[in-house]
Amino acid sequence: MLGDRVRSLCEVEKWDEARQTASMAVSKARAIHNGSPDNAGELALSLEVEGDLFRQLGESEKAKSDYLEALELLANNGDSLEERGRLSASLAVLWDQEENSVEAMRCYQESIDYFSRLDPPANLDIADLSNNLAFLYEEQDNFDRAETLFLNALKICHDELGSDDEETAAICNNLGALYQKAGHHEQAQEMHRMALAAREASLGATHLETGQSHANLAATLADTAQLSGAREHFEKSVAIYEKNVSESKTDYVTVISNYLQFLKAVQDEKTAAVVEKRASKMLKKA
Repeated sequence: MLGDRVRSLCEVEKWDEARQTASMAVSKARAIHNGSPDNAGELALSLEVEGDLFRQLGESEKAKSDYLEALELLANNGDSLEERGRLSASLAVLWDQEENSVEAMRCYQESIDYFSRLDPPANLDIADLSNNLAFLYEEQDNFDRAETLFLNALKICHDELGSDDEETAAICNNLGALYQKAGHHEQAQEMHRMALAAREASLGATHLETGQSHANLAATLADTAQLSGAREHFEKSVAIYEKNVSESKTDYVTVISNYLQFLKAVQDEKTAAVVEKRASKMLKKA
């Protein structure tokens, strides 16, 4: 009820009232707790709600303080795995935003462990957290660990949501990018084809994320000198982004740049000139 009340106040931007409501709840719960482990759960929940509000307001240090206190209160409570999983995940996101990879990785893993111990496990939460943790390992060039986490997330999403779900497509896309970065071109192409098929099925043939998958597949095909396929997917990607230039200007510029680089590499200067001229007009209109 407290969480619902604070969220409803945030939705109508009554920030001061939301802050006051959360603070009063923490104060009351703290008075009831008064050192008794039997009342720790209510105080921990109130701290979590207040921490979530602080995080939404951009007050990360206050949010972290609340989350850490709540975790300490629940440390010896064997029935609080879900709550500890949420708190650790919230901390992980804050550390991740601050680019503190050591603490972010520790908290992501702790959260995964908590959610894994539930009966049944919170699989979709595990997939989401594994995806985030995989990015951090990828940044450290630990491709094996990143691959394991991405594959685990992909299996969960495939089993729970299906092969054509947006989340499944996103994990395929992330795996494709990892494989391409590691120089595993065939695996990269396979993942990007899967992402493309899923996005076409779930989002439609003209969606921006479908355009992204065309561009990613084109790049991997170009890396293995599959020139006609690369050209085809670059053209499809450009066509999709051209219809949405105003809302995806930066991505459009990136796709055009990659396509021009490809055209110049295959010495198709004539097409490159046409594409560059058209792109310039599109950007001016946007």
